[in-house]
Amino acid sequence: MKILAFDTATIETTCAVVEDKKVLAASSINSRLSHSETLVSMIEEMLSALALEMKDLDMIAVGVGPGSFTGLRISVVLAKIFAKTLDIPVVGVSTLAALARQVAESGIVVPVFDARRKRVYTAQFKKEGDVLTRLTKDDAVAVDELIDSLPEGATIIGEGLSPYGESFSASEKGFFCYPQSLSQVRASFIAEEALVQYERDGASNPYELEPNYLRSSQAMREYRRKHGQSLDA
Repeated sequence: MKILAFDTATIETTCAVVEDKKVLAASSINSRLSHSETLVSMIEEMLSALALEMKDLDMIAVGVGPGSFTGLRISVVLAKIFAKTLDIPVVGVSTLAALARQVAESGIVVPVFDARRKRVYTAQFKKEGDVLTRLTKDDAVAVDELIDSLPEGATIIGEGLSPYGESFSASEKGFFCYPQSLSQVRASFIAEEALVQYERDGASNPYELEPNYLRSSQAMREYRRKHGQSLDA
Protein backbone atom coordinates (compact mmCIF):
# COMPACT_ATOMS: atom_id res chain seq x y z
CA MET A 1 0.00 0.00 0.00
CA LYS A 2 1.48 3.33 -1.10
CA ILE A 3 0.55 6.12 1.29
CA LEU A 4 0.95 9.82 0.55
CA ALA A 5 1.20 11.62 3.88
CA PHE A 6 1.48 15.31 4.65
CA ASP A 7 1.03 17.82 7.45
CA THR A 8 0.93 21.61 7.72
CA ALA A 9 -0.16 22.04 11.33
CA THR A 10 2.98 23.99 12.22
CA ILE A 11 5.39 26.24 10.33
CA GLU A 12 6.92 23.03 8.98
CA THR A 13 5.49 21.73 5.69
CA THR A 14 6.19 18.01 5.48
CA CYS A 15 5.22 15.22 3.08
CA ALA A 16 6.26 11.62 2.44
CA VAL A 17 5.44 8.54 0.41
CA VAL A 18 5.48 5.33 2.44
CA GLU A 19 4.95 1.80 1.16
CA ASP A 20 4.59 -1.20 3.48
CA LYS A 21 6.08 0.85 6.35
CA LYS A 22 9.13 1.76 4.25
CA VAL A 23 9.76 5.44 3.54
CA LEU A 24 10.24 5.80 -0.22
CA ALA A 25 10.72 9.55 -0.11
CA ALA A 26 10.26 12.39 2.35
CA SER A 27 10.56 16.14 2.23
CA SER A 28 10.20 18.86 4.84
CA ILE A 29 10.71 22.58 4.70
CA ASN A 30 10.55 25.28 7.34
CA SER A 31 9.40 28.21 5.27
CA ARG A 32 7.84 31.63 5.72
CA LEU A 33 6.02 31.06 2.45
CA SER A 34 2.42 29.98 2.76
CA HIS A 35 1.80 26.24 2.97
CA SER A 36 -0.29 26.43 -0.19
CA GLU A 37 2.75 27.71 -2.11
CA THR A 38 4.96 24.85 -0.99
CA LEU A 39 2.94 21.70 -0.31
CA VAL A 40 1.62 20.96 -3.80
CA SER A 41 4.99 21.58 -5.45
CA MET A 42 6.72 19.40 -2.85
CA ILE A 43 4.31 16.55 -3.54
CA GLU A 44 4.72 16.90 -7.30
CA GLU A 45 8.52 16.90 -7.07
CA MET A 46 8.55 13.92 -4.73
CA LEU A 47 6.27 11.80 -6.91
CA SER A 48 8.26 12.75 -10.00
CA ALA A 49 11.51 11.66 -8.34
CA LEU A 50 9.89 8.30 -7.58
CA ALA A 51 8.50 7.99 -11.12
CA LEU A 52 5.03 7.76 -9.60
CA GLU A 53 1.73 9.40 -10.51
CA MET A 54 -1.16 10.27 -8.26
CA LYS A 55 -3.09 7.28 -9.62
CA ASP A 56 -0.41 4.98 -8.17
CA LEU A 57 -1.34 5.96 -4.61
CA ASP A 58 -3.50 3.76 -2.39
CA MET A 59 -4.21 6.03 0.57
CA ILE A 60 -3.93 9.63 1.75
CA ALA A 61 -2.82 10.37 5.32
CA VAL A 62 -3.12 13.88 6.70
CA GLY A 63 -2.40 15.52 10.02
CA VAL A 64 -5.54 17.31 11.24
CA GLY A 65 -3.85 19.26 14.00
CA PRO A 66 -4.23 20.90 16.35
CA GLY A 67 -2.16 23.78 15.04
CA SER A 68 -2.17 26.64 12.57
CA PHE A 69 -5.68 27.55 11.42
CA THR A 70 -4.66 28.35 7.85
CA GLY A 71 -2.18 25.50 7.59
CA LEU A 72 -4.68 22.91 8.78
CA ARG A 73 -7.35 24.13 6.40
CA ILE A 74 -4.98 23.84 3.43
CA SER A 75 -3.82 20.29 4.15
CA VAL A 76 -7.24 18.88 5.05
CA VAL A 77 -8.93 20.37 2.00
CA LEU A 78 -6.16 19.02 -0.23
CA ALA A 79 -6.42 15.56 1.34
CA LYS A 80 -10.17 15.49 0.74
CA ILE A 81 -9.72 16.56 -2.88
CA PHE A 82 -7.11 13.85 -3.48
CA ALA A 83 -9.23 11.15 -1.83
CA LYS A 84 -12.39 12.04 -3.73
CA THR A 85 -10.64 12.51 -7.08
CA LEU A 86 -8.62 9.29 -6.84
CA ASP A 87 -11.37 7.35 -5.05
CA ILE A 88 -8.96 6.10 -2.39
CA PRO A 89 -9.17 6.09 1.44
CA VAL A 90 -8.16 9.12 3.46
CA VAL A 91 -7.19 8.96 7.13
CA GLY A 92 -6.97 12.05 9.27
CA VAL A 93 -4.75 11.71 12.34
CA SER A 94 -3.76 13.81 15.32
CA THR A 95 -0.54 15.63 14.51
CA LEU A 96 0.33 15.36 18.20
CA ALA A 97 0.00 11.57 18.12
CA ALA A 98 2.20 11.36 15.03
CA LEU A 99 4.84 13.50 16.72
CA ALA A 100 4.73 11.28 19.81
CA ARG A 101 5.59 8.33 17.57
CA GLN A 102 8.88 10.01 16.70
CA VAL A 103 10.18 9.43 20.23
CA ALA A 104 12.29 6.27 20.28
CA GLU A 105 12.37 5.78 24.05
CA SER A 106 9.61 4.15 26.07
CA GLY A 107 7.80 6.19 28.72
CA ILE A 108 5.40 9.12 28.96
CA VAL A 109 5.59 11.30 25.85
CA VAL A 110 4.17 14.82 25.71
CA PRO A 111 4.18 16.61 22.34
CA VAL A 112 3.70 20.38 22.51
CA PHE A 113 2.86 23.01 19.88
CA ASP A 114 2.77 26.73 20.61
CA ALA A 115 -0.84 27.91 21.03
CA ARG A 116 0.22 31.48 21.93
CA ARG A 117 -0.45 33.38 25.14
CA LYS A 118 1.64 30.95 27.21
CA ARG A 119 -0.50 28.00 26.15
CA VAL A 120 0.32 24.86 24.19
CA TYR A 121 -1.56 22.31 22.16
CA THR A 122 -0.73 19.01 23.80
CA ALA A 123 -1.72 15.49 24.81
CA GLN A 124 -0.10 12.75 26.85
CA PHE A 125 0.86 9.34 25.51
CA LYS A 126 2.56 6.21 26.80
CA LYS A 127 5.17 4.73 24.49
CA GLU A 128 6.14 1.07 24.86
CA GLY A 129 8.32 -0.03 21.96
CA ASP A 130 6.26 0.55 18.82
CA VAL A 131 2.99 0.71 20.75
CA LEU A 132 1.60 4.18 21.44
CA THR A 133 -1.28 4.52 23.91
CA ARG A 134 -3.18 7.77 24.27
CA LEU A 135 -3.63 8.92 27.90
CA THR A 136 -5.35 12.29 27.39
CA LYS A 137 -7.22 14.02 24.59
CA ASP A 138 -5.70 16.76 22.45
CA ASP A 139 -6.18 20.06 24.25
CA ALA A 140 -4.96 23.64 24.58
CA VAL A 141 -3.66 24.28 28.10
CA ALA A 142 -1.53 26.77 29.98
CA VAL A 143 2.14 25.78 30.14
CA ASP A 144 2.25 25.99 33.94
CA GLU A 145 -0.90 23.90 34.22
CA LEU A 146 0.57 21.26 31.94
CA ILE A 147 3.82 21.09 33.90
CA ASP A 148 1.89 20.59 37.14
CA SER A 149 -0.08 17.71 35.62
CA LEU A 150 2.87 15.75 34.23
CA PRO A 151 4.70 12.88 35.93
CA GLU A 152 8.40 13.07 36.63
CA GLY A 153 10.74 12.17 33.79
CA ALA A 154 8.24 12.72 30.98
CA THR A 155 9.64 13.31 27.50
CA ILE A 156 8.67 16.65 25.93
CA ILE A 157 8.88 17.07 22.16
CA GLY A 158 7.68 19.65 19.68
CA GLU A 159 8.10 23.19 18.40
CA GLY A 160 6.40 24.43 21.57
CA LEU A 161 9.77 23.96 23.24
CA SER A 162 11.11 26.93 21.31
CA PRO A 163 9.17 29.55 23.30
CA TYR A 164 8.55 27.51 26.46
CA GLY A 165 11.53 25.17 26.75
CA GLU A 166 12.99 27.05 29.71
CA SER A 167 9.79 26.50 31.70
CA PHE A 168 10.00 22.73 31.20
CA SER A 169 13.75 22.64 31.87
CA ALA A 170 13.39 24.67 35.07
CA SER A 171 10.91 22.20 36.53
CA GLU A 172 12.16 19.90 39.28
CA LYS A 173 10.35 16.98 37.63
CA GLY A 174 13.35 16.11 35.49
CA PHE A 175 11.70 16.26 32.08
CA PHE A 176 13.69 15.19 29.03
CA CYS A 177 13.29 17.85 26.37
CA TYR A 178 13.98 16.70 22.82
CA PRO A 179 16.43 18.84 20.80
CA GLN A 180 14.76 21.29 18.43
CA SER A 181 16.38 19.54 15.48
CA LEU A 182 14.44 16.37 16.35
CA SER A 183 11.20 18.04 17.39
CA GLN A 184 9.72 18.83 13.99
CA VAL A 185 6.75 16.87 12.66
CA ARG A 186 7.70 14.33 9.99
CA ALA A 187 5.15 13.07 7.47
CA SER A 188 6.49 9.52 7.62
CA PHE A 189 5.07 9.32 11.15
CA ILE A 190 1.78 10.79 9.94
CA ALA A 191 1.68 7.75 7.64
CA GLU A 192 2.61 5.39 10.48
CA GLU A 193 -0.13 6.73 12.74
CA ALA A 194 -2.61 6.64 9.86
CA LEU A 195 -1.85 3.00 9.07
CA VAL A 196 -2.41 2.01 12.71
CA GLN A 197 -5.69 3.91 12.75
CA TYR A 198 -6.77 2.49 9.39
CA GLU A 199 -6.13 -1.10 10.48
CA ARG A 200 -8.03 -0.47 13.74
CA ASP A 201 -10.91 1.79 12.70
CA GLY A 202 -10.90 2.02 8.92
CA ALA A 203 -10.71 5.17 6.82
CA SER A 204 -12.07 8.60 7.66
CA ASN A 205 -15.20 9.82 5.92
CA PRO A 206 -13.87 12.37 3.41
CA TYR A 207 -17.11 14.35 3.65
CA GLU A 208 -16.85 14.63 7.43
CA LEU A 209 -13.08 15.04 7.81
CA GLU A 210 -12.32 18.39 9.46
CA PRO A 211 -9.30 20.09 11.03
CA ASN A 212 -9.00 19.98 14.81
CA TYR A 213 -8.55 23.67 15.50
CA LEU A 214 -9.17 23.52 19.29
CA ARG A 215 -8.99 27.31 19.35
CA SER A 216 -10.65 29.76 16.98
CA SER A 217 -8.62 31.50 14.33
CA GLN A 218 -7.38 34.94 15.34
CA ALA A 219 -9.82 36.58 12.92
CA MET A 220 -12.77 34.72 14.40
CA ARG A 221 -11.60 35.45 17.93
CA GLU A 222 -11.46 39.18 17.14
CA TYR A 223 -14.94 39.05 15.61
CA ARG A 224 -16.36 37.29 18.63
CA ARG A 225 -14.63 39.68 21.00
CA LYS A 226 -16.09 42.73 19.25
CA HIS A 227 -19.56 41.19 19.11
CA GLY A 228 -19.58 39.86 22.65
CA GLN A 229 -19.69 36.18 21.74
CA SER A 230 -17.96 33.39 23.63
CA LEU A 231 -14.30 32.89 22.84
CA ASP A 232 -14.37 29.24 23.78
CA ALA A 233 -13.04 26.95 21.05
